[in-house]
This record gives sequence, C-alpha cells and structure tokens, in this order.
Amino acid sequence: MGRVEVRAPLHPTEDEEKVREAIGNIASPSEWRVVEDGGKLLLIASSSTPASLLKLRERLRRQRTLDAARYMIKRFSTPHRLTFYLHKQAAYMGHAVFCLPRGESPLGAIEVVVEGGNLERVLDWLAPPTANGKPLFELEEVPEDP
Repeated sequence: MGRVEVRAPLHPTEDEEKVREAIGNIASPSEWRVVEDGGKLLLIASSSTPASLLKLRERLRRQRTLDAARYMIKRFSTPHRLTFYLHKQAAYMGHAVFCLPRGESPLGAIEVVVEGGNLERVLDWLAPPTANGKPLFELEEVPEDP
C-alpha cells in the first residue's frame, strides 16, 4: 500500500487551524498530527490513497496549469517518490501554486510526498501530459495502489 503525506511548517506566529485549512484546500487526509523536527513544528496530514489529492487534481484543471504542474512534480521526484511543493498562502486562498522548497513561500512551502508503486500512473492522473494546453488523455479512475 502507498502513502500520501502533506507536510507544512507550523510557525509560532501562525494559527494551526489556518495551516490545516491551507492543506485541506488541496487534500483530504485521513490522519493529522503535529510533530517536532529539529526544534521546529510540522503539521503532517496523511492518507493511504492518492484519492486524497482529488481537490488538487480538480484545481489544476480549473486553473489550467497542467503543464506547469507536471513539470514541477517531475522536477523533485524520483522513480520511487513523487515530491512537490505548494505555496502555503496561495493554498490557504484556495489556489494550487507550485514553488521551490525554499524561498518562494515566506512561511514555508507545503511539501507533498506520494510513495508506492505505479507512480507514473499517479502523475498521469494528477497532471496528464498536454498538447496545446489540453490533456492528451484523462485517467478517471483513481490509482489505488501508488
């Protein structure tokens, strides 16, 4: 079974509920926890299925940013793990804006990690390849075993 984990730094000046809302605008996790990592707090939301990223998938289509999304997801990913970063404040406002791990999101980026098998299919489900801005195909069925 695969795993989807969404992590965001939780600064002392931030309202935890707002950070939860930012994550909740892009994902529907089944589990939430706050952990300490090197003296800093992280809010971690997790799930065992890519279906928890359905909100993100829908936003990418509404925003018409599939090409950029696919590029940014592939940029930091490996054959065994999809990793990408989203701007925390934009996510709070209901937008999916990809960013670099550091520097572009002043309060820290939201990191999304998908692990498991058949990650290429998960990528194609989230952000399929396009031609002239239109998806070449759509995978309607959620890949259940990432």
